[in-house]
Amino acid sequence: MPFTITSRRSIYVCLMASQLFVLAFGSGLASATEENNAIAPKLLLDFASPDAGKQVGPNKPGVPPSMITVDKSGISMSWPIQPAQHSGVIVTPASGKTWDLSAYGHVEAKVTNTGHQGLFNLVMLVVDETGSYWRWDRKIEYVFFKPGETKNYTVPLGNDNFWVMDFANTRGKWGGRAGAVPNKAKVAQIQFFVYDTKDPQSFHIEDLKAAGTAGKYEGLYAVDPASVRMTPENGGILGTGVVFDPVKQIEGGPVAAGPDGAIALHFAGGKEETVKIKPLMGAWNLGQANQIRVRFTNTGQVAVSPTVAIGSNKATVEHPIAPGAEEEVVASFLPNVTPVVAADPRQQIVGPGKWEDQNSAPRKDTGTTFESNDAKTLSISSDTSPGAKSLLVTSIVADAAIDQLPDWLGKKPPVDGQWIQTLDEKFDDPALDPKRWNVHGENPWDKWTHFSQDNVVLKNGKLLLHYEKKTGSHNDDTNNAKIAKTEYASGCVNTYGKWTQKYGYFESRMKLPAAPGLWPTFCLLPDRGQAAGEPAMRTSTAKEAIDAGVGGMEFDIMDFLSGWGTYRYNIACHWDGYVKNHKSAGSPNIYVRPDKDGYITPGLLWTPGLAIMYNNGKEVFRWEGQRVGDVPCYLMLDMVSGGWTTTKDVPVNSRLNDAKLPDDFIIDYVRAWQRKDLATPEDGPKPSKNDPSEKKN
Repeated sequence: MPFTITSRRSIYVCLMASQLFVLAFGSGLASATEENNAIAPKLLLDFASPDAGKQVGPNKPGVPPSMITVDKSGISMSWPIQPAQHSGVIVTPASGKTWDLSAYGHVEAKVTNTGHQGLFNLVMLVVDETGSYWRWDRKIEYVFFKPGETKNYTVPLGNDNFWVMDFANTRGKWGGRAGAVPNKAKVAQIQFFVYDTKDPQSFHIEDLKAAGTAGKYEGLYAVDPASVRMTPENGGILGTGVVFDPVKQIEGGPVAAGPDGAIALHFAGGKEETVKIKPLMGAWNLGQANQIRVRFTNTGQVAVSPTVAIGSNKATVEHPIAPGAEEEVVASFLPNVTPVVAADPRQQIVGPGKWEDQNSAPRKDTGTTFESNDAKTLSISSDTSPGAKSLLVTSIVADAAIDQLPDWLGKKPPVDGQWIQTLDEKFDDPALDPKRWNVHGENPWDKWTHFSQDNVVLKNGKLLLHYEKKTGSHNDDTNNAKIAKTEYASGCVNTYGKWTQKYGYFESRMKLPAAPGLWPTFCLLPDRGQAAGEPAMRTSTAKEAIDAGVGGMEFDIMDFLSGWGTYRYNIACHWDGYVKNHKSAGSPNIYVRPDKDGYITPGLLWTPGLAIMYNNGKEVFRWEGQRVGDVPCYLMLDMVSGGWTTTKDVPVNSRLNDAKLPDDFIIDYVRAWQRKDLATPEDGPKPSKNDPSEKKN
């Protein structure tokens, strides 16, 4: 049975029968014939030319041209003070148009750190005539230079069929991040910039050229086997028709091959003994599952109670398996204990403006750190009863369980109290109510998606945020020349300036998209009025935050990266702004079971000092503490692409695949309730008393 494998290096691996074929692009093992036929490098900037300086300039407003020097030795860039984020230089073609680099494999330059500080986070970027950046995840790879150090910095020019990376001598031997490929025939500029730094920096660039052979990239490290991600076909890990090698895939024993693809386990008894099962290479991508099912047959003489563990989750048979009997053990990806954040997560001040930890994960005895798209091992353990035990493992399958929903779901909050329903949006009308909903909004999350009202679709009593490849202007603003057009369109709805609520219960039933690279969100954001802007988070220092109260908070009730698979999402609370003093509490490992129609129903219970997240009426996260927000919030649902993290399964998560588009984020309803004793005049439609300048729509 074949497996689909994805890797952080540009490889495709196919497992057919018992043979493993690895196609490694950029292995550096070019043949003599290939070397003889290689095209000569193309110099992109001739520093000996008197016009070389005309090809070089600052990459953004605010970078003084005086900080850039071009002479016969190359380009020198220097900031005597802390540079702004992304500050650097742009190199353009001498013709003033574009370079045709379609025959080449990469762009390279010799770069020297001429400063006294380590040069962190230097990025070289290839941009085509559309002005589009490589579609990198935010955690792109950077090159680090010690003071005085010189390196050949290389960026590959792949093609749309292969994943490429930002190269070399980066964070560890196996660094690299995904990126979409520019139009190599019409490269308009090469950028060098410092992604983020607090120190003065300076560097020197020389020998900027295109080189190598198209479709190949010389100089990559060998493929790291641990970086491979294997997706079992139909979830089959072991069983009839599944390729399984006990010698390579099992640690501990003794273990032997059994009939019809089974494996035979033997335990001495009297103590807990564990056998670990692993993939043939790397890790499994189980993103399309929310549980593991393991079927046992007791072939021994005594009863046995095996335990199955995947990640931090364990499952044991309810009753010992009698000799000759069969039993199935199901290990869910859902944690045994709901994730709980400490009452006041890392909020002790340890210095001016400093906190112990800006990101608070759940307590170690709660939640799970298991990542289904990076599953490295599955464990089977025996019980401690005396007597030798023998088990035949006949099948191991990863699949998705369906949830049983409570009858009250969607009808009331999950806790008792005097509740009043304040919002019931069922999307049954021909159009959204403009007095409640905006169909445009801000998009600070990616640089290649624009929001369009045409991608906010009402159909069959559902709201569809439609993601597609379609060039257009953000928020349909075609009259503003400063707004660059982007090549992907999506939808956004929010109630900013039109409907807010402080505290209450908020819920939405939804179906998540499956296409790779998408990032839909259901959240609450603080609304301090039109004058404050969208969104308005507290940006004070830590000391001021304590003195002034809690302040604004972003509640991410459902934050999903499609590369994870449809049964895992992120939840988080963000406060104290998004930059210097930003803090957060949450978990990216919220595993769920959908209902019979493939929908999930995330919710938030928000009361003074308490935030509890739910899915399908069941608690999935809890945080109680003084930092829980107290500023009225508006609702937002949108879908962009990319995400804040790059998973091990890079091509699936970080890169859009046009062949998988269009896709939809489907919302069945959005509802809200308010507890009677927490209601304020600020709840509900605007204008509010706090901002009388707002006009009623």
